[in-house]
This record gives sequence, C-alpha cells and structure tokens, in this order.
Amino acid sequence: MTVPPQYPDRRRKRNADRDLQTRDDDRAAARIEKLAQQSWVEGAEPELPVRTTRPGQVTFHLGPTNSGKTHDSLVALAANRSGVYAAPLRQLAHEAYARLSAQLPAGTVGLSTGEEEIDPDAPIVCCTVEKAPMRGDLLVLDESHWVADPDRGHHWARLVLTGDYREMHLISAAEAYLLLKPLVADARNITVVNHKRLSRLDVLKNPVRATGVRPQTLVVAFSRKAVYSVAAALDTARPGKVGVLYGALPPATRRDVIDRFTRGETEVLVTTDVIGHGINVPATTVLFAETTKFDGVERRPLRTWETAQIAGRAGRFGLTGHGSVGVLAGIPGLTPDARLLMAGAEVARGDAMSDLPKRAPRLRPDLDDLGAFEPVDLPEALTRWMAWARAATRDQAMTADDVTSLVLRVHALLPLLKGPLGAVGDLWTVWRLINLPIDYNPPRRTRWLTLAQAALRSAAGLRVVPETVLQPVPHRGTVEEYEQAAAAARDAQTLLRSFPGVAGLEAADAAEVEDACAARITELLPDAIALSASGRCEDCGTVIAPWFRTCRGCATRPAVRTPGRDHHRGTQHHEGHRRQPRSVGRPAQEGTRSGGRATGGRRGRPARPR
Repeated sequence: MTVPPQYPDRRRKRNADRDLQTRDDDRAAARIEKLAQQSWVEGAEPELPVRTTRPGQVTFHLGPTNSGKTHDSLVALAANRSGVYAAPLRQLAHEAYARLSAQLPAGTVGLSTGEEEIDPDAPIVCCTVEKAPMRGDLLVLDESHWVADPDRGHHWARLVLTGDYREMHLISAAEAYLLLKPLVADARNITVVNHKRLSRLDVLKNPVRATGVRPQTLVVAFSRKAVYSVAAALDTARPGKVGVLYGALPPATRRDVIDRFTRGETEVLVTTDVIGHGINVPATTVLFAETTKFDGVERRPLRTWETAQIAGRAGRFGLTGHGSVGVLAGIPGLTPDARLLMAGAEVARGDAMSDLPKRAPRLRPDLDDLGAFEPVDLPEALTRWMAWARAATRDQAMTADDVTSLVLRVHALLPLLKGPLGAVGDLWTVWRLINLPIDYNPPRRTRWLTLAQAALRSAAGLRVVPETVLQPVPHRGTVEEYEQAAAAARDAQTLLRSFPGVAGLEAADAAEVEDACAARITELLPDAIALSASGRCEDCGTVIAPWFRTCRGCATRPAVRTPGRDHHRGTQHHEGHRRQPRSVGRPAQEGTRSGGRATGGRRGRPARPR
C-alpha cells in the first residue's frame, strides 16, 4: 500500500518562503556592496607615491660579482655611524651585521629581519628590504637589481622611489642602472662608481668527473631532487665531506651548512641558485651539474645573468685566490651546456653585458592609496587602483603591480566576516591579513586561510586550538617532513609577529619549533645524502633525470597484471588488466608518502630519503 506524503502543500510553501528569504538576503547584500563601491568611488583620489625630502646624494655602485661594491658601501655606512643596510636575504643582513659589529662599538649595530630582532633601534640597522624603514640618514640597498623581480620588486621600488634618506648607496649589476636611475631623478647629486672584478675567473677547458672534484668546490643543480642526486654521486668519492644547500632548508640549517663549508668541515657543497644571491663563501671552483631550471612555468636554459651570479661565487677576494668555473660530467640525467657557462663567465668577469630581463619596477598600493572604507570595498578598490595605476604609469619608469592575489585573498576572507568575526574584521585587520607574506599557492593556500581565521577568532575572544596555528615537532620523520614542519612554523611566526597571542602563542614559541626541526635536519642530512641515489627509472632501472620517476619507454608502454605485481615486459596483454599508461616525462611528486614512508624507490628496495 502506498502511503501518501504528509502535508505536501505546507512543505511546498515552506520551501517557497525559504527561497524568497534567500533572494531577499542576496538583494540586501548586493545593495550594501553597491553602496560601499559608490562610497569608494566618491572618496578615492589615487596618486602616485612621492617622497617628501629630496636625497642630497645618490651613489650607484655598479659592477659584476666580487668587485667590492658592498664592501665600499659598508665602509661609508660605518663612517657615517648612522643608517640602514637592506638586502634581499636574511643571510646577507647577517653578514653585514657581523662585519659592522666587529668594527664598531657595542650597541651601534642592530639586526631586523622579521624573524630575528637584535637592537632594532640601534643607530645602524641591517635588515631585509621588507623591514627597511622609509626614512633615515643613509641607505645602503644591496642587490638593487631585484627591483625587477616580479614577486618582491615592489618593495625595492617603493623604498627607492619614496624613501626619505639624505644619502643613498645603490648596489647593483650595471644592467639595472637604467631601471634605477629614474626612481632617484629628484636627487640633488648622482654619482656612478663602476667596479671591476677583484679576482680572476677562469673557465675550465675539460669537464670534471665526480672523482676529480676538489675541496672548496660549489656544485650547482636546480631542484631538491637533483641536489641530492648529485650529492650522492660525490659522497662516494668524499664520504661525509659533501653538504647540500637549497631553499627549503630552514634558515638555521642553511647558516650551519654555510658555516661548516667556511670552516672546511665540508669540502664540497651542492647547492641550488640560492648561493647566487650575494652569499660569500671560500669557494675556489664552481661546477654546474646542469644549466636548465624550472622557473615555475617551464624548464628553460639559464640566462647569462643568472649564470654569472652563481659563477661569480668562485674566487672571492679576501677568502680564496683566483676562481675557476666549469661543468660536472657523469651525473645520470644531467647534461650541462659548456657554451652557456662560458657566456655567463664573461658577464661575471665584467667583459660582457648580461640579459637581465627588461622589466619595469613594480608599484604596489598601500591601504591609504585605495580610498576603501570597509573590507567589502577592497576587491573593487584594488581592481580600480590597478587599472588607474597602469594608465598613470604609462609614461613613467615603473608599472602597476598585479594585485590579483590580494583580491583573491579578500574574497576568501569576506565569507568569514559574519557574526562575531565581522565585528573584529575591520578594514585595517583584513588588510594586514591579506598582506601576510605567507605562500598562497596550492597546496598551501588552505594554510594561509586557516591562520587568518585563527587570528579573527582570537580577536573575537573565541577559542582557537593551539595545534591549528602551530603543530608540534614531529617525533620521527624524514628530512623533507621536518622541512615541511619548519615551513609551517615559519608561517606561524609570520602570523604571530603581526597578531601576537593567537591561541595563547607568541612568535618565540613558533621559533622554538622551527629551531628544533632545523636541528633534526642537521642531524639527518649526512645519512640522507649517503642513502640517496641517482635518477633511475623505477620500472626498468634505466638512467634518467632525477626529477622523473620513469623513462619514456616505461611511461608509454602498456602493462599486464599478474598475481603479485605488474609487469610491462610481457608479450600478451589482457583486456581489463591493462593499467593506464603514465604521462610521458611526468615528474615525480616530491613528498609522496605511503604508510608513512617515502615512495619512489625501485621495487624491492627500501624507499630512498628525499
């Protein structure tokens, strides 16, 4: 027997009322947003940023690597006894801090990197560019060609364009002069000092094999997997004397690795291009294991300016004698181009101009530039500012930065600003949250949103579980797992420096976790290097590049399944048992885990450490 539905008319009416209420709410929200946008249009008066005080003196220090540009600028800063040294990397700020502290009385020099503060109110402060004050007496800006960097260049552009300093020393490659000069066109006096390389840089005629690598050598590769593959090949000739350096290592581990190489405890250092950003080590030789890199979009050959920045690390004046640069041969899957290396060496010696990209300095807005009144105004305000700035800078020596990532972050936050979170999600708080320097690219996008929500909940007096912000140190894990834990702790530090007290935590708590992870990585690195292996196809064992799992043949060949394992060498294939072929040349995914162990090793062998 069929049971008739109970009260169908009442149910339909209830659903219709719910739909009507939803439409009314949507219309109300649309009206509120339209009013907010109209108020923004009426109140917005964007203007190009300008400085209030003209610099009296701007000195350009131009030249190749190892030409004394930074040395001369620090001499001027020390003599002035007041000012700022700003650089792109914490390591460079540390080097300048150590050098100046050794020359000047205690308390004269401070350090400010965001992650570390030592006497930040001292007369001289060494800092990263993002932490540089916008006014002062004398500014030394190292690696000024970073003004063309698509991600961080806007920090350089605003500091040079609007910084109120009596005197500026701008250190850069000669090619960046035309980018930088218009930003200081208002200076009363401009001086250009051209520097020559202080030591000879020779190109080795013949490739070097792993067994021929000498102490005080830097070997360069361009991915984490390639670094470990090269280090494993070199470790067989110099057991325990090979180190690795790459961007994913925590800063404390990187400093330890560099210190060990400087003291001679590590004889060979396999590194990515992080070594090319002004880091000084006593290396007599730089060998390139490969000359192509993945730049986030494609795998491409190095540009000559990139090659020169790295090659110039060889033969540092005052640390070693003359330098040599060459290629490392015999590493499976890696084929460096000697001709590209010769072109880069010419640039490093100052004998040729580089191909530094002709990018215009980027201009990014401050909150005061937008004319927004409420968080809901920000997407429209940012979009309108970008359109306005592109037109306003058409005849200027700069261009508007792409602020799409900020718009995406605002849209991600707005749905959270309801109820008690809406009361604390004021314009200034939202602006600070969307500008936190935490990676917003997948898969870490969720991490930023989780931390931002935790900050809002904490401000509203709601409970936040501490593990949401800061995970404890893993009890056991691989080097890569500790690297990921350290990166998460750095994100927590970034949040807690701007929003202290979230979940009852402070930045120092996150720093302790990062330091503990760094200590474990330092302990595990020697074994991780020794147990790594060169790139081989995990199906047939053919030598391949270390960033691939399978060779082309195995990736495209169909396979049959037999009880126990898959085989691809059989001659008969049965429908329904054929596995899908893998994409040709598909790179291995770093960090893949199965049952808590790293995967990707050849079948029948323990998984290799990543």
